[in-house]
Formats: sequence, C-alpha cells, structure tokens
Amino acid sequence: MTAPKCKACRTLLTPAHHIGSKNGYQLLRCPECKTVTVDPWPTVEELIRFYQAYEGTTDYKRKKDKKIARARRRIRKLIDMTSGRTFLDVGCNYGFTVKAALDLGLEAHGIDIDATAVSASRDMFGRDYYETISVQEYAAKGKKADIIYTSEVIEHVPDPESFMAAIATILNPGGVLFLTTPDAGHFRVPRDFVKWGDVMPPEHITYFTQKGLMSLCARNGLIVNKFGFSLKPGIRLTAVKK
Repeated sequence: MTAPKCKACRTLLTPAHHIGSKNGYQLLRCPECKTVTVDPWPTVEELIRFYQAYEGTTDYKRKKDKKIARARRRIRKLIDMTSGRTFLDVGCNYGFTVKAALDLGLEAHGIDIDATAVSASRDMFGRDYYETISVQEYAAKGKKADIIYTSEVIEHVPDPESFMAAIATILNPGGVLFLTTPDAGHFRVPRDFVKWGDVMPPEHITYFTQKGLMSLCARNGLIVNKFGFSLKPGIRLTAVKK
C-alpha cells in the first residue's frame, strides 16, 4: 500500500502522525504544514454514494438573501484587485454568488458537479450562467476567468492538487482567487482535534491550514497575498496569478 502524503505540501505521512479517528477514518496531521488528511483516502465511488444522500444544499437554499448580500460585499473587494470582468464560482451550489456577481455587472458563470443544484440555479437565475461540470473539465475546455470564487469546497474534493491546478489554468494572468475553507490551524480548534465540529469525514476529507494552502497555491503558480481574520475556525484567502 502506498504511504499517504499531505494533500497540501506533499510531506509523507506515517502512523506517528495519527491524531485520532472518526467515522472509520484515521486523521493524520502533517508535521510540516499541520494540515490534517484522512486515511484511507476515500474513492470517488465512495464519495458519490455519500453525496447521493447529502442534504446540506437544502439548508443552504434557506439562506438565499443572506448569502447573496454577503457575496456582493466580498466580490466588490475582488473587483478592485483586477482589471478583468469575467467571474467564475467553482462549486456554485444554488447559484447565489453568481447572482451577486451578475448584479455587480460582471460576466459571471457558476459550475458544480451537483446537477440538482445547477438545475435549480438555472430555474432561479437563468440557464446561461450555470453548468454541471467539474473544474478540471472546465479548464480542459479552455475556459478562462479573471476572478475565481470557491467557498467551502476544497475540503470536500477527492484531488485537491488537480483542483488547484485547474483553477490556476482557468485564471488569467493578473486574476484573483478567493477561497474559503475550515481552518485546522485556528486557535479555537479543540486540542482534541476529533471534537472539532468540522471534522466530519467523508464530507470533509482535508483540513487545511494557512501554511498548507500557501504551499498548494504556490506549487500551482498562485501567490497568496492576504488571509482574512476570522474569530471562527475558517480560512479566507485571496491569491493572485502573476
């Protein structure tokens, strides 16, 4: 069996890095960047089975107005960081962030692998703005964007490396990435990591730190220029493509 590696900085992980177990998964903390990775790593088939019964998007839909307003505030700041006007939401769910970007005059699109959520987005906001497709497939089609927004997505994905590589491929030079994810290195994460509420494999399978995300971004040509402060254990970063 191949030894697992940190999904952020690629450091080899061993049983000595075990910090607990949950839902049949071991939790391994990277000695270099402190990112936590599950072991065994779930297969794509296992994740598909899990998300077929996933109900998280129902709760998300109830927060429509609040989500759109928050996205507008965030996107206004991103607009000031680049001269481009094309916007992509990776993992768009019910399309609220794309709606906010459209309201601000951007050429906006959203992609998600959840066909049900994409269908609902099209019904609410227009068929031309949403597509059921992975970010890797989107990049392979030669699509480009000046602003990429991806919120609470990367902790779920089965291949963070190809996920970030695809984002870097899509992003135009001078473009900006905005990304959020739970923060495994936050001062409010319990000492007993398993007790942290965001530890929920196989829903969340990588628990990043700021240092880990900086490594993952840099390896793919993206330079992190800011981490937003949060009282809750969450990362909000912006990165640019030179």
